Amino acid sequence: MTRNLKGHLSLPPLSRRDALRLGLAGLAAGTAAFRTTSVLAQQQSLQWGSSSIGSTGYVIMEGLANTVNRHSDLQNASMATSGGAENMQLFAEGVIQLGQTTSTDWKPAAEGMNPYPAPITVHQMFAYTLFNCTPMVRADSDIQTLEDLRGTRCMPSPAGSSTATMWEVLFEAAGILDDIEWTYGSWRESYDALRAEAVDCIPSLLTNGRPSPILSELVATTPVRILPIPQEVMDKARQLNPGISLGIIPAGAVEGIAEETQAASFSGVLAASPDVEEEIAYTVMKAIFDNAEDVRALGTQFEDVDLEFGAEYLVEGFPVHKGAARYYKEKGVWTDDMVEAQ
Repeated sequence: MTRNLKGHLSLPPLSRRDALRLGLAGLAAGTAAFRTTSVLAQQQSLQWGSSSIGSTGYVIMEGLANTVNRHSDLQNASMATSGGAENMQLFAEGVIQLGQTTSTDWKPAAEGMNPYPAPITVHQMFAYTLFNCTPMVRADSDIQTLEDLRGTRCMPSPAGSSTATMWEVLFEAAGILDDIEWTYGSWRESYDALRAEAVDCIPSLLTNGRPSPILSELVATTPVRILPIPQEVMDKARQLNPGISLGIIPAGAVEGIAEETQAASFSGVLAASPDVEEEIAYTVMKAIFDNAEDVRALGTQFEDVDLEFGAEYLVEGFPVHKGAARYYKEKGVWTDDMVEAQ
């Protein structure tokens, strides 16, 4: 079973690299009609890139943009996209000024690596959650380790997604990247495929240890098991891409997972175009974090919106927007290892 760029059934199958490359090219072209001239030409109107409608990223971006609308004079609007990888390209196209990215996007985007056609410069604002998207199999599967995935059918959500990017790095670190039968699809299709035994391994989907509705729905009928990530594999993966983190799934957070479990993870990071003025970026930070309790009250998706968390899970070595850096310094959470954009 394979999927086309929009996640529908499609034959013949795409190779892993072709799917990533074509996926990003098509997604960027599909939203190019929204292109703006420049941020400076519309100083108080900001377009945010979110994710697919109804997803966690979509909900968070909508909530944050509306918070800034309520607590500042800036005008903000959020548009649905396919997520972090597409948003990086939309920054390069001048379509969006703020948007969801994930920590695994930054290295390939900055270096113009596959699937990006050229290097992309964006600046970090803050991290808003940690996504636990580690390899997961049916509880009755014979697969016990990453090594056992050789020759199996793996479906890491849509081609070009942040999870697919992380899995490519993780599986390269484990030495099994080219021994996998890759297929791609939406999160719904991925979870339905595991339930139907059409694939062998899919990602878990939790935000900082909190299971997503689609995961809770799956385990109600299909018990699952998280595959262990050896420390040496995680260390090598982080060398390949510093955006990969090790998160924790608490004992009992997911039905059938009785023990605290380490999970390959990545952070969600709000990014800003370098063209966004310092005062505007500072105003966005102030509107959100001066009202952080109100933001967290919007729902469980917002529980990690906290200034210290936001600074801790930024991507090491990548620039922080000057407006965000100014706010961090005022609040005393700026550290020497953080890099201020020039």
